[in-house]
Amino acid sequence: LIAVVAIMVLGLKLFRYLQIKPRPRPKCLDDASLGVHKYFKSDGVKLHYVESGDPSKPLVMFVHGFPEFWYSWRHQIKHFNQDYHVVALDMRGYGDSEKPAGVPNYAIGHLVEDLKNLAEHVDKPKFHLVAHDWGGGVAWHFVSKYPEMVKSYTACNIPHVTSLRDQQRGSWEQMLKSWYMLFFQLPVLPEFMMMKQDNQCFYGIAKEAGLHKDEELINVYKFAFPDFTTWNRTINYYRAAVRSTIFKNPKSLPYMKGLKDIKVPCMSIFGTDDKYLSVDSAKGTNKYVKNHRLELVPGVSHWIQQEAPEKVNPLLQDFMKNNA
Repeated sequence: LIAVVAIMVLGLKLFRYLQIKPRPRPKCLDDASLGVHKYFKSDGVKLHYVESGDPSKPLVMFVHGFPEFWYSWRHQIKHFNQDYHVVALDMRGYGDSEKPAGVPNYAIGHLVEDLKNLAEHVDKPKFHLVAHDWGGGVAWHFVSKYPEMVKSYTACNIPHVTSLRDQQRGSWEQMLKSWYMLFFQLPVLPEFMMMKQDNQCFYGIAKEAGLHKDEELINVYKFAFPDFTTWNRTINYYRAAVRSTIFKNPKSLPYMKGLKDIKVPCMSIFGTDDKYLSVDSAKGTNKYVKNHRLELVPGVSHWIQQEAPEKVNPLLQDFMKNNA
């Protein structure tokens, strides 16, 4: 009987430890200045995006990273929707987009085609692409597969994927920084780690960017990651990437072919205080891109577009203007 009671008590404590509190939808997500919430179907998956600006003007597509969603681009949306047609995507598994089950649904081919299908949905065959972190990894594959669709690509704190692999193999610094990518291959435990103490991880992320006193921002992210399902689907990006590399997924090969010879004009904006990616990996991008501009931003974290929009936005504006 004592053992049963002890197990019940431990189970209750674990439940509370991993419980994510339900929250009402934050009002800031429906701020009209950020745009209109819309949906489209990509290979049968319903995806959410926020659209603003004049549809007759050039398109800028923003693609977020992990663990984020469209709202991470709020500063850029407001800055650019005066002169551009702006869309900010919730990638599959994130935010208000559908969350198909199974690791194969997050293979790189699906992710790249989601970007292509969004561009076609808004009837813009050529556009400026801006992406961060995991969204940037997808975007590197996109510009190699569909260069004719991209006027310019700006990668925010995400090196060229081959440069990153080079550093993971040859640099202890990047090997150590990449520890979580291996941890994310485990079942269940990574999800629980991120969920613990009511998504406390978002306080730590905000602190890296000096935004930890912004309670509304932290609440927004906790709202966007409300359960195990969301964490599972978003962590599946890492599982799919590793499995594709190990098992040489033939469906992913067409999206790898042009990676080492990218001709699209590209700019890397890289905060040098990134805890997850090394400066050398950003510098190595130049090896694989014919027309590459590197902008190092000293003292700024991985979460660069949220931490330092006053530095990111002018760089974006100049680069897109020069590649109109």
